[in-house]
Amino acid sequence: MRLEPEQMWGYFEWLISEMALVQGLLVAVGIALLAFIACYLVASVKWGPAEGFYQVTRVIYELLARDLPSTSFKRIYALARLAFQEAIRRKVLVLMAVFIVVLLFAGWFLDTGSDNVAQLYISFVMTGTSYLVLLLGLFLSCFSLPTDVKNKTIQTITTKPVRSTEIVLGRILGFSGVGTLLLLGMGLLSYGFVTRGIVHQHEVESIAQDQTGNTTYDARHAHTFEMLPGEKLGVTSTLKGHSHVVRQKDDGTYEIGPPEGLLLARIPIFGKLHMTDRSGNVVRRGINVGYESEYQTYIEGNSPMSAVWTFAPVNQANFVDATLPIEMTLQAFRTLKADIVTGVRGELFLRNEQTGAETERRPFIVQEGVVDRQEFTSVLPGSKRGQPTEVNIWDDICSAGNWQVIVRCVDRGQYFGMSQADLYVRAGESRFGWNLAKGFVGIWLQMIIVICLGVMFSTFLSGPVAMVATLSSLVLGFFGSLALDVASGAAPGGGPLESLIRIPMHTAATIELDLGNNVLESAIQWFDRGILYSVAALFHALPSFAQFNTSEFVAYGYNIPGSLVCRHLTMAAAYFVLCSVVGYFFLKTRELASS
Repeated sequence: MRLEPEQMWGYFEWLISEMALVQGLLVAVGIALLAFIACYLVASVKWGPAEGFYQVTRVIYELLARDLPSTSFKRIYALARLAFQEAIRRKVLVLMAVFIVVLLFAGWFLDTGSDNVAQLYISFVMTGTSYLVLLLGLFLSCFSLPTDVKNKTIQTITTKPVRSTEIVLGRILGFSGVGTLLLLGMGLLSYGFVTRGIVHQHEVESIAQDQTGNTTYDARHAHTFEMLPGEKLGVTSTLKGHSHVVRQKDDGTYEIGPPEGLLLARIPIFGKLHMTDRSGNVVRRGINVGYESEYQTYIEGNSPMSAVWTFAPVNQANFVDATLPIEMTLQAFRTLKADIVTGVRGELFLRNEQTGAETERRPFIVQEGVVDRQEFTSVLPGSKRGQPTEVNIWDDICSAGNWQVIVRCVDRGQYFGMSQADLYVRAGESRFGWNLAKGFVGIWLQMIIVICLGVMFSTFLSGPVAMVATLSSLVLGFFGSLALDVASGAAPGGGPLESLIRIPMHTAATIELDLGNNVLESAIQWFDRGILYSVAALFHALPSFAQFNTSEFVAYGYNIPGSLVCRHLTMAAAYFVLCSVVGYFFLKTRELASS
């Protein structure tokens, strides 16, 4: 799982410090200006400049002074109920039957012996649910209004005291209600499917005199276990991301419990990462060891290079047994063959510059591909202002000002790779069911935006064309990041015209274009730049559906932050308002055209 830095922002940090509110207002103002100019030009062609200006401003006046203040929630409810009943008549409940059938047969194909069966089951149900409800929203929203217009049933509605705002809002809320009902049922079925699907049972295969033993081979694996001295309780080894509790019954037989540790919802506290270079100076990033992706940067072993995570003070009451757990997922990059059994060695310690206290350096072996957990008890050997002494984690390190976790690589010629999200303090555990519900909120918001777009496009396009337009927005919203990189210039190779010229020249994108004519090259770059700026503006205005997808949080056992859910709700609300307003104007334009 790749956790991007923007996913760790707090809600107000995103809204204020990262200028999300300002950017949203600028986009809204820009769209409003462009829409006004476009509508005025169309109206001028049809009615002339003066009459066209009057018609456009009249529609705006009617929205602000008449339709919006007089919008009735009772009539919106009635229209939403009508849309709900219309959706039910279209037999959308068949979708639930399809989902149940898929779950019934999915167990035949999902590998219960995979390295992490919970990830497999969670990813399957969340991905399948997402596709189904998005298709549902697409078909429901795009054909309703065009069908009413074609059959002239819309005239029955418009002759009633119903406003255009109420028609648009009623459609969106009615279809959203149907989708929400289905998604709720899918969520409950998915929870049962995941919790039952991961269950497997072992029996005790053998046990020795020293109270150690082996379990039977089930679900393509077997554990070893060890009973606690003097206790009728033991625990198996951790394998495939889980372990089992072993209990000795009163009759002397042993019982192995269900798997534990598969359905997690860790609550991480992330810090800010910076590094030090080979001279010990503070730098933002480490070394690029040659990978194309720079998600992780590297520090060199046996050098002054180090990775430093800075955390705000934490409260001892949030941690069990007064133990500070730190989890990390570092990567090793080897430039020479070494001890392949021992692995690459590192060390980490905690430091508080305000109190001058730091713990002694703790050696560790990097564990690639798994979460390495390091626990720090309350009192540890360390030093204060260079003098060896015992330090209290809570009084001397974590509770007074910012504190740091410093990681270094010990082995010469080897490197550690890390990103900001690769080390965090684990502050307890949330409930898996609640975390899964928050993951489904992301799917629900995707569905709401698709319905808003579908209803908006259907106010001025026919059903099939509205579906193509909504589907295009959906595809670009999911996979538009690559195109946005090209449009913003982050990806090399220039724009469409330059790329077209490079094809017959067999020139790589990383090489500067050389045509032997500076004027021609400048003209090509200016032409491409104009196209790319337009494309970039379009992608910024479209909803990024991929960022609403939080299924990886659930699958990899991380609690979805409340701030991230609030951000997604805010963005969905903004698109709801935008689509409603645009849909209203297009519907009013149809009324004007018909009159």
